[in-house]
Amino acid sequence: MLQSGPAGAPRGVQTTTPADSVRILRSARSAQQSFESFRRNRLPLGYGYNGPCDVRVGRYCYWRGPESDDKPPDEDAQIIKRRDALIRTLDSTTHAIAGDAWVAGQLVRYLVEASRGEEAIRFAREDCKAGVSWCASLLGYAAHLSEQFTLADSAYEQALARLEPSERCKWMDIAELLNDDLERRFNKLNCQDREKLARRLFWMGSPLYSLGNTVLLTEHLTRLTHIRISEKAATTEGNAWSDDNRRLVLRYGWPRWFSRSSGPLTGYESRPSIVGHDAGMPYNFFPSLRALDSLTSVDAADWVLADPQARTGFVLPYARVVHEVACQIARFRRGDSTLAVAAWDVRRDTMFLGRSIDAALVLASPKDSGAIARASDSRTVGRISVTGLVDSGLVSLELLSRENRKAARMRLGIPARSSGRIALSDLLFYGYSPDASPASGLDAVRDSALASVSIPGTRAIGVYWETYGLRAGGEPVKFTLTVEPVGVSLLRRAAEALRFADPTSALRVQWSEVPAERHGLAGRGVRVDLSRLRGGRYRVELLVSTESGEEAIAAREIEVK
Repeated sequence: MLQSGPAGAPRGVQTTTPADSVRILRSARSAQQSFESFRRNRLPLGYGYNGPCDVRVGRYCYWRGPESDDKPPDEDAQIIKRRDALIRTLDSTTHAIAGDAWVAGQLVRYLVEASRGEEAIRFAREDCKAGVSWCASLLGYAAHLSEQFTLADSAYEQALARLEPSERCKWMDIAELLNDDLERRFNKLNCQDREKLARRLFWMGSPLYSLGNTVLLTEHLTRLTHIRISEKAATTEGNAWSDDNRRLVLRYGWPRWFSRSSGPLTGYESRPSIVGHDAGMPYNFFPSLRALDSLTSVDAADWVLADPQARTGFVLPYARVVHEVACQIARFRRGDSTLAVAAWDVRRDTMFLGRSIDAALVLASPKDSGAIARASDSRTVGRISVTGLVDSGLVSLELLSRENRKAARMRLGIPARSSGRIALSDLLFYGYSPDASPASGLDAVRDSALASVSIPGTRAIGVYWETYGLRAGGEPVKFTLTVEPVGVSLLRRAAEALRFADPTSALRVQWSEVPAERHGLAGRGVRVDLSRLRGGRYRVELLVSTESGEEAIAAREIEVK
């Protein structure tokens, strides 16, 4: 039987008076506070920390745990039961006072926490009445934490589009996440240009392009949503929410599980200390300022993933550990497109040994859709190639073991097209076979591409490249291939000059020929004997010059073992 409303209300329709709304909301807040108190008193014991802080933020000591951090223990059954009861209370409250933003936020938060992400998504999409922008933010929150990143991206774009310009500016303000020069540059910009810079950083910092290029952006917006959800709610730690909580969440995210000490934090505090635990290792995926300014020359040195000095850190939902991968990547022209070839070898990486690996090679562009090639169930040694209508951006080799949530990647810039008549591709090192015919095309060497640029000095290798822009009728070209040591000290050179040390080993080969040009390119492979070289790092450089004076250079470093 439905309760009749006040005079003037349609018969058979229940309405809620302002006094009822206050009472119902107060009851929901009390239920949330009671749950967090109940949970706090039943947190697992131990899992504490006695070491130094990586950073102090207000009342909190934050540190990056080891990559092999403890997995969370099973949650107490009584906590699960009490959370389900709280969810029922919040759900009924949303029907009684449908437009309340706090209640909607708490319902989505605890549904996601209870691994009921689809219910949270359905509520935010169909039943949320707390304003278009906030409901879209809650949808993005639930989708991101459920690893539905495409849905999260579209939901947050809708949320941002509905915000007032000043509020949108706050949501895209990432100054607190940036170090030194990047922060100073960001702070000099107006709101519109700040958002452009933030979006470029989030795009370049996308952990694995093969799983989406907006994951870092939606992670940032999810943190902001969580901050708003938490601002006027009871915390698991028992402390009042304050600015230090906001800064911690904005910079590092929020803990996915908690533990408590068996005793008090200090002699005068009766409450045990609470430790919040991340879901994995927080990495810094933001690139260097140099990479931001020079996309074409990006290399592995532009990322320091495990940087304890970074002002932010991101824990990936699909990978607890992320490393660089030992590999070789070479880039070639195909008309207006780019062809990338990659080879990898992770046989010595225990996190991949015996695991199923999903491999991907991605051409990512800030202005084009890019291209991706995938190889599921790959081996620890493999090769992959991709072609896409991309002439600027990044090429990224990505390996992921979903079984144990481990990932590895290598990311390089796509070189700018030369303004000169002739140009060279990257140098590609491949396994040289004395019985094979001289390589004149990429197909002849692609499947024997070396999986690393760390090469035993006892072997001969092949070096393949392509020359672009030669005249169709053929023209004579001079090639000079040199292999020279990198980083030879002045003291060493002086010792060599005085014959106190053996001369530094190097190679130099020069020859002329008329390359066979087809479809705008001329491929060539030559044998290089490394047996005369001592161990160390070397720069392999190829110079091509024409009779009319045009020149082009391609170079890369190798390590001779």
